[in-house]
Amino acid sequence: MTDTAILHIPGLDKPLNKKQKEFNTLSETIEALDRQIADLQQAYDEMLRRMPSDLDPLVREYQGCRADIVNLWDRAYEAEHFRKAYQTKLAFLITENAYDLVKNHGLNELKAIFNKYSPVNIDVLLEEERIRDSTRIKDPAFLLESVYEPEPEVSFHELSEEEQQRIKAERREQRVDQRTREAQQLKTTKSVRSVYMELVKTFHPDRETDEAEKQRKTETMQRITTAYQANNLLDLLKLQMELEQIDRTGLENLNKNQLSYYNKILRQQVEELDLQKVSIQQKISAICGLPYQHANSQVTVIAKFNTNINELKAEIKNIRKVYKHWLVPSQLKAYLKPFQIPDQPEEDGED
Repeated sequence: MTDTAILHIPGLDKPLNKKQKEFNTLSETIEALDRQIADLQQAYDEMLRRMPSDLDPLVREYQGCRADIVNLWDRAYEAEHFRKAYQTKLAFLITENAYDLVKNHGLNELKAIFNKYSPVNIDVLLEEERIRDSTRIKDPAFLLESVYEPEPEVSFHELSEEEQQRIKAERREQRVDQRTREAQQLKTTKSVRSVYMELVKTFHPDRETDEAEKQRKTETMQRITTAYQANNLLDLLKLQMELEQIDRTGLENLNKNQLSYYNKILRQQVEELDLQKVSIQQKISAICGLPYQHANSQVTVIAKFNTNINELKAEIKNIRKVYKHWLVPSQLKAYLKPFQIPDQPEEDGED
């Protein structure tokens, strides 16, 4: 990537106008987004690389500890140490945890234990949930539209004259808008193409007789073509100034219409890069739990990932301690006594 400064209009002879200032601001924004996206992509790739060795084994160990506790509760339920009130609480804890471990972590060996304490077979419940998920409407726009009952279809000729004229006017306006957008898009494409064609004239290798120079121009044309195919005006301008060694003041000579076209393309590129940034931030969030708005640098992301690993190690250490603690019936009973099943009146758990 070339130096950002070569894409700044310096304003040596006179103050910059509004469009020139916008050009500079857009150039800076694109450079910053390019660097940030690359930085975040490195963070995402590093997490993916480390997950199989650093995170996944800890997750499996932790869920295995939870399964051990479910088995401990199962044995405690069948022992003679607990009255009915405690057994009710144990049955709730067993089914809640076993269902999660089977559904979300694949510990199918707990299905039999779940079925001991549930009136409905777990496979039936899993299938019902799968069907609900497959039929659930997830598109917010569709959900919004579905609030309203669809109006019955009416033939155009059955409408009143006033309504027909209104619809015709709307359709004309839509056609005009479409033609305007197409014309603007054509102008935008021409702006990119004009820079591209200037570079092609200078660097096309076909008429070059010197083999070394021909090879250099071939490699240069590959860079030019890549930027052109991506409709990336910023990269084309950078290449133009880098390869043709244009003086920075040359950008000051861009006329008002040229700047308008260039700024339009650069604004579009900023929008595309913003979407790309949010996409990688959301993928990062799905892995490490960092709110995507806070995933702004590789340092922050990897720090969160490392924190997750250390916290999980601490959780494993703690859950093993709890397991040993609950091997003593009186200690498990002390935990169950104040425990309240959600949406259920409190029962007397005293022996």
